[in-house]
Amino acid sequence: MGLIKRWLHERQRQRRHAARRAVPAVAESITLDWEQSGGLERRAYTSYELYAEHQKAKLSKRNLANYDPRFIDALQPRLAALDLKPASAVLCLAARSGAECKAFIALGHFAIGIDLNPGPENRHVVVGDFHALQFADASVDVVYTNSLDHAFELPRIFAEVRRVLKPDGRFIAEIVSPEQRGPGDFEATWWSSVDVVIAAITKAGFSLTTRSEFEMPWQGIQAVFRL
Repeated sequence: MGLIKRWLHERQRQRRHAARRAVPAVAESITLDWEQSGGLERRAYTSYELYAEHQKAKLSKRNLANYDPRFIDALQPRLAALDLKPASAVLCLAARSGAECKAFIALGHFAIGIDLNPGPENRHVVVGDFHALQFADASVDVVYTNSLDHAFELPRIFAEVRRVLKPDGRFIAEIVSPEQRGPGDFEATWWSSVDVVIAAITKAGFSLTTRSEFEMPWQGIQAVFRL
C-alpha cells in the first residue's frame, strides 16, 4: 500500500472510531415502550437527553453510500415539480449526510441542513436540533423534512418551522406511509396514518396546498404547506 493510500486508510479508520466513541453505548441498543395518543405513538424516553443520544447513534448504524444517490434521483424531480421561487433559501431538518440539500442545490437553491449528528466533515449539514433551531425569525423560504418520525415532540418542531419561515414560505413534509412498514430501531414518533400527521401540521397553523404520493426510495406522501 502506497503512502497516500495508507494515510487515507488511517484517516478513515480514525473517523469511524471517533464517531463510535462519541455515542454512548446505552443509546445504540435502547428498547423502550411506546405511548399512544390520538393516532400518534411516541417512544417513552425517560429524558430528552436520552432521546438525543439515541438519535445521534443512528448515523453509525446506517450506510448511506448507496441510499443517498437513489434518494437524490427520486427527490429532485419531486422538488422541481413544485415550482419553488428561484434561488430559495432552504433549511432541511434532520438531514443526516445532506442528500436532500444536494437535491435542492442541483435545482439552483441555497440549502443547508441541520442534524443532531451530521458526522465528521459534512459540507452540507451542521449540528442543530429541529426542536430549537439556531436561525433567525422569518429567514428561510422553504423548510423541508422527511424525518418527523424521529421527532421527540412534533408541536415544538412545527412552532420552530413557523418561526423561521418567511410569511410566503413553504413547509414540505415527506411522510412515510405506515402501511409500508412499522417503526424501526431509531424512530421516536409513529402514526396510524399519514392523515394524522397532516392534521397535526394544520392544527399548528399551516394550510395544506398540495398532496402527492411517491414510491421511491420509500413509499410516502409529500405534503406542502403555507402559513
